[in-house]
Amino acid sequence: MLTRDQVLDELELLTTVEHALVVEHLTVGCALGHDLLPEEGGATSDAGRDGASTASSLAQDEMRHLRRLNEVLVAAGRSSRMDRAVEILDASGASVPLEPPTADQLADLLGREKRIGVAVDEHYRRLLPAVTTAPVFEGDLLEHVRSVVEGGPTHTDGYLRLRDALGEPVPPDVLRVTRREPAESFEERLLGVSDRLYRTVLEALGHRFAQTDFFVAAAFGSLAVDTMMGPLDDSLRLLVQRGLLPSFNP
Repeated sequence: MLTRDQVLDELELLTTVEHALVVEHLTVGCALGHDLLPEEGGATSDAGRDGASTASSLAQDEMRHLRRLNEVLVAAGRSSRMDRAVEILDASGASVPLEPPTADQLADLLGREKRIGVAVDEHYRRLLPAVTTAPVFEGDLLEHVRSVVEGGPTHTDGYLRLRDALGEPVPPDVLRVTRREPAESFEERLLGVSDRLYRTVLEALGHRFAQTDFFVAAAFGSLAVDTMMGPLDDSLRLLVQRGLLPSFNP
């Protein structure tokens, strides 16, 4: 039996996990070539293109989870969370890494995504009794938390979508970018620009979730979306064209 505070503590943890999963899927999309043409560093096969598109869609799904979790936390009297988890524990207590994947981890892409998906869904399912058979909230807040918790265990399905797009085993040439270290100063500056834009998005979202004034929150939300879909996404494309993964340094 979980108490109200224990449920909110777990939702705070899941908020940081969902942030990590946004970065995870954006990184996978870049590794698969983003949406670039083959001659620009993009996918050279249908599997690669489908995989990159699926990773982008999954990143958007995680952004929605991140938003809804933060809205629940604020409604329950907690602060919004924009920090990022580096791991999550699975049912056995083993650590499942959530830092942006290395080249070796990308080589076992489907195995990694399956472990992450199963572990995250387990955390959501542990909360189900607290919003169904043994509720620890009341009224509108209960309905709000229940909607988030019941809609949370989708991450294993996300792994299956990526597996269906890429095929199993994953074709050996589907990964277009795995390098993380910049080769020279120009690439260092590109990474720096990308990281600053990423941090701008985080700061804007933090203000958006913390604001009680609808119009101020909407303005910060627009800033976050415009930055993410515009200059940040463009910077990711440039990095992929250079054969370099973004660092997403928070």
